[in-house]
Amino acid sequence: MNEEYIGDGLYASFDGYQFKLRAPRFEGDSEVYLDMDVYANFNLYAAKMLRKKQIAVTGVANDI
Repeated sequence: MNEEYIGDGLYASFDGYQFKLRAPRFEGDSEVYLDMDVYANFNLYAAKMLRKKQIAVTGVANDI
């Protein structure tokens, strides 16, 4: 798995099946694994939150 820094102290990698998100900490790394279904659900959630934020800022609903 090739790991890449993506910002805010978070590293990401992909093994062909799942995404691994790793946050190094002094007391030990925190890791989260997202398979394709969970990744798709997260993308839907993120798009929904971004639409809500855009509506709150602009007052207009736009498709993302």
